Amino acid sequence: MRSRCGNLKLKRRKAFVVDEQVWKVLVKTTRPVGAYQIANMIPPIAASQVYRSLERLVSTGKARRIAARNAYVAASPKTDVVVICRKCGEFELLECPDAIEGLGRHCDQRGFQIGQIFLEMTGSCRTCRE
Repeated sequence: MRSRCGNLKLKRRKAFVVDEQVWKVLVKTTRPVGAYQIANMIPPIAASQVYRSLERLVSTGKARRIAARNAYVAASPKTDVVVICRKCGEFELLECPDAIEGLGRHCDQRGFQIGQIFLEMTGSCRTCRE
Protein backbone atom coordinates (compact mmCIF):
# COMPACT_ATOMS: atom_id res chain seq x y z
CA MET A 1 0.00 0.00 0.00
CA ARG A 2 1.33 3.42 -0.91
CA SER A 3 0.58 6.82 0.54
CA ARG A 4 0.07 9.97 -1.56
CA CYS A 5 3.78 10.67 -1.35
CA GLY A 6 4.57 7.30 -2.91
CA ASN A 7 6.27 6.02 0.24
CA LEU A 8 5.41 2.61 1.56
CA LYS A 9 2.97 2.79 4.43
CA LEU A 10 4.02 1.00 7.57
CA LYS A 11 1.72 -1.83 8.50
CA ARG A 12 0.07 -1.35 11.86
CA ARG A 13 1.33 -3.86 14.42
CA LYS A 14 -0.29 -5.01 17.62
CA ALA A 15 1.18 -3.35 20.72
CA PHE A 16 2.25 -6.64 22.32
CA VAL A 17 4.12 -7.62 19.14
CA VAL A 18 6.02 -4.33 19.08
CA ASP A 19 6.72 -4.60 22.82
CA GLU A 20 8.19 -8.08 22.35
CA GLN A 21 10.38 -6.91 19.46
CA VAL A 22 11.62 -3.86 21.37
CA TRP A 23 12.21 -5.98 24.49
CA LYS A 24 14.35 -8.44 22.48
CA VAL A 25 16.51 -5.58 21.19
CA LEU A 26 16.99 -4.20 24.72
CA VAL A 27 17.94 -7.62 26.10
CA LYS A 28 20.50 -8.25 23.33
CA THR A 29 22.27 -4.90 23.48
CA THR A 30 25.27 -4.20 25.69
CA ARG A 31 24.78 -0.43 25.58
CA PRO A 32 21.83 1.89 26.18
CA VAL A 33 19.93 2.42 22.92
CA GLY A 34 17.63 5.17 21.70
CA ALA A 35 14.23 4.81 20.06
CA TYR A 36 15.53 5.64 16.59
CA GLN A 37 18.31 3.05 16.94
CA ILE A 38 15.73 0.46 17.96
CA ALA A 39 13.48 1.42 15.03
CA ASN A 40 16.42 0.87 12.68
CA MET A 41 16.95 -2.61 14.17
CA ILE A 42 13.30 -3.63 13.64
CA PRO A 43 12.36 -2.41 10.18
CA PRO A 44 9.82 -1.43 9.07
CA ILE A 45 8.66 0.25 12.25
CA ALA A 46 8.08 3.89 13.10
CA ALA A 47 9.98 5.56 15.91
CA SER A 48 6.62 6.65 17.37
CA GLN A 49 5.67 2.98 17.79
CA VAL A 50 8.98 2.34 19.53
CA TYR A 51 8.45 5.30 21.88
CA ARG A 52 4.98 4.01 22.85
CA SER A 53 6.40 0.55 23.40
CA LEU A 54 9.23 1.92 25.55
CA GLU A 55 6.67 3.81 27.67
CA ARG A 56 4.81 0.55 28.29
CA LEU A 57 8.01 -1.36 29.07
CA VAL A 58 9.19 1.35 31.48
CA SER A 59 5.80 1.45 33.23
CA THR A 60 5.99 -2.31 33.85
CA GLY A 61 9.61 -2.15 35.06
CA LYS A 62 10.98 -4.17 32.14
CA ALA A 63 13.00 -1.22 30.84
CA ARG A 64 14.66 1.87 32.26
CA ARG A 65 15.22 5.23 30.62
CA ILE A 66 18.77 6.44 31.06
CA ALA A 67 18.42 10.22 31.24
CA ALA A 68 22.17 10.81 30.90
CA ARG A 69 22.08 9.12 27.48
CA ASN A 70 18.45 9.68 26.45
CA ALA A 71 18.41 5.94 25.87
CA TYR A 72 16.92 2.75 27.28
CA VAL A 73 18.08 -0.54 28.76
CA ALA A 74 16.34 -3.75 29.77
CA ALA A 75 15.89 -3.88 33.53
CA SER A 76 14.09 -5.63 36.31
CA PRO A 77 11.73 -3.85 38.71
CA LYS A 78 14.37 -4.42 41.42
CA THR A 79 17.03 -2.40 39.59
CA ASP A 80 18.00 0.62 41.67
CA VAL A 81 21.17 1.92 40.02
CA VAL A 82 22.68 1.93 36.56
CA VAL A 83 26.41 2.51 36.14
CA ILE A 84 27.57 3.56 32.67
CA CYS A 85 31.09 3.77 31.27
CA ARG A 86 31.65 7.19 29.70
CA LYS A 87 34.20 5.81 27.24
CA CYS A 88 32.66 2.64 25.80
CA GLY A 89 29.02 2.95 26.88
CA GLU A 90 28.88 -0.43 28.62
CA PHE A 91 26.47 -0.48 31.53
CA GLU A 92 25.58 -2.55 34.54
CA LEU A 93 22.34 -2.64 36.50
CA LEU A 94 22.67 -2.91 40.26
CA GLU A 95 20.32 -3.71 43.10
CA CYS A 96 21.16 -1.61 46.15
CA PRO A 97 18.22 -1.97 48.55
CA ASP A 98 20.17 -0.73 51.60
CA ALA A 99 21.23 2.48 49.85
CA ILE A 100 17.72 3.11 48.55
CA GLU A 101 16.19 2.52 52.00
CA GLY A 102 18.75 4.93 53.48
CA LEU A 103 17.85 7.60 50.95
CA GLY A 104 14.17 7.00 51.66
CA ARG A 105 14.66 7.45 55.41
CA HIS A 106 16.75 10.57 54.82
CA CYS A 107 13.96 12.11 52.73
CA ASP A 108 11.23 11.03 55.16
CA GLN A 109 13.05 12.80 57.99
CA ARG A 110 12.87 15.99 55.94
CA GLY A 111 9.21 15.56 55.11
CA PHE A 112 9.80 14.75 51.44
CA GLN A 113 7.64 12.00 50.00
CA ILE A 114 9.44 9.97 47.32
CA GLY A 115 7.63 8.62 44.28
CA GLN A 116 10.56 6.70 42.82
CA ILE A 117 14.32 6.53 43.20
CA PHE A 118 16.53 5.56 40.30
CA LEU A 119 20.17 6.49 40.26
CA GLU A 120 22.51 6.84 37.29
CA MET A 121 26.26 6.92 37.72
CA THR A 122 28.87 7.46 35.06
CA GLY A 123 32.54 6.57 35.24
CA SER A 124 35.07 4.20 33.66
CA CYS A 125 34.68 0.45 33.44
CA ARG A 126 37.53 -1.91 34.32
CA THR A 127 38.38 -2.55 30.65
CA CYS A 128 38.63 1.15 29.75
CA ARG A 129 40.79 1.89 32.81
CA GLU A 130 43.38 -0.75 31.85
